[in-house]
Amino acid sequence: MPETSNILIVDDDPIVCSYLSDLLTGQGYGIEIGKTSREALDIIANKTFNLVLLDIGLPDTNGFKTMSRIQRSNPDALVIMMTGEVSVESAVEALKSGAYTYLTKPFQSSSLLKTIRNALNYQSLEIARKRVEEALQESEERFRTLVENSPVGICIIQGNKIVYQNPEQKKLYPQLSQKPLNKLIGHVHADDIEKVIKSYRSLFKGRKKSVETDFRLYPTGKKRKDAEVKWIQCRASLFQYQGKEAILVNIMDITRSKEMEHILRIKSKMVSLGRVAAGIAHEIRNPLTGINSYLYTIEDLLDEESLDAEGIQMIGKIVGQIQLASNKIESVIKRVLDFSRPGAPAMNLINVNKSLEAAVKLSSVSLRKKGIKIEQKLDPKLPKCYGDAHLIEQVILNLLDNAVKAMDNNDSTKLIAITSYSKNKKIFITISDNGPGITKGIQDKIFDPFFTTEADGSGIGLAISQRIVNDHNGSISVNGNQWGGAEFKIELPVEKRMNPK
Repeated sequence: MPETSNILIVDDDPIVCSYLSDLLTGQGYGIEIGKTSREALDIIANKTFNLVLLDIGLPDTNGFKTMSRIQRSNPDALVIMMTGEVSVESAVEALKSGAYTYLTKPFQSSSLLKTIRNALNYQSLEIARKRVEEALQESEERFRTLVENSPVGICIIQGNKIVYQNPEQKKLYPQLSQKPLNKLIGHVHADDIEKVIKSYRSLFKGRKKSVETDFRLYPTGKKRKDAEVKWIQCRASLFQYQGKEAILVNIMDITRSKEMEHILRIKSKMVSLGRVAAGIAHEIRNPLTGINSYLYTIEDLLDEESLDAEGIQMIGKIVGQIQLASNKIESVIKRVLDFSRPGAPAMNLINVNKSLEAAVKLSSVSLRKKGIKIEQKLDPKLPKCYGDAHLIEQVILNLLDNAVKAMDNNDSTKLIAITSYSKNKKIFITISDNGPGITKGIQDKIFDPFFTTEADGSGIGLAISQRIVNDHNGSISVNGNQWGGAEFKIELPVEKRMNPK
């Protein structure tokens, strides 16, 4: 980030402008303010800015048109769109139009400052990468000077092996150095190998001078169930190195970006489904009142002496059926509303092992009836962390229930293993079963709201579980295990974090 970053605020609301100006000036940023699109364009024509905070609704034109003109005038400036209306469509349009990100009013100062710092850091990385590419065209000497200090991982492949790595590349992926090219493919995720090979062949056979792709990588080369997986953005170009043809590779870690893309997709679905859920709840509550009124009426008729035994028996059956339907509808309403309007967790210092033990105890009768054996390996020295013990217990109950259903057709021994341990100031919980496992085709979908493979399933349980874990600043994932079944892993921070992910 530059020593002094210039930020242009474009908003017609004087209160917003004053708030942002005071906040950002106090952080050492240079601030200019434009209240209209015309004012903003006049300012930016005479001064270079690192970042523009741009309101979508301006009095003389909309923010999207203004952003396009700003980008033509000051192409290196990043734009963060702002609006007082929460709209997934506006967010998507802003990102498609080239905005760095999208914020809604009112702002939380800590969240706003974090977003601005991330944007300026991102801009710095992009500028560094552009400068590296320009330097390559000028001279190898300048290339080495810039590359050695670049925040982007850079390596050179020549003669089927890596012949050069800059310090950042060595820091990111130390295990990749000095390995033959055909061995490096073993670090690539199985689902992405074909894409990587296709890109490499296209480049090597001269069909393209440069290729760009993203894929998953095992930095250590170990593809165990607990191995770390990273998403990387890779750009490879042919060039001459020391008089011979070589491939220049730029690598950026985009793991966090991929996670945010997935979260944005989920949030988009949740907003739409929340509106539908609210409408469903409103529509169902009205007939519920009528159903219950009829129930009372039928119960009164049962006391009439004119009814014969057969009529009384028939009305009794109808009463039972209506009551069951009423209870079912009420249950649906509760689950949908719980999902569409989640409450914030009550964060306290808790022992996660106690939540695990409580969930197992509550499930013990069901597990015993199903003939399922439980193996627990809980770390007795597990540090306490901040969380909502009841919500963590709910997540574990959901995962245990899924494991039980997954093993319904098991003829052999049914087994569930639960573990807890800590590492690098994080707490890890795993729940494994020896059921049929989860196919690769649906692993990325099982946490989506209302996605289910069960005929009588609601598809809400895992989505709620993911939401609870996210609210705890943690993450939840699923993989296979040594039995061929599924293993869910929950990661929770030990230290308290004020803002959720």
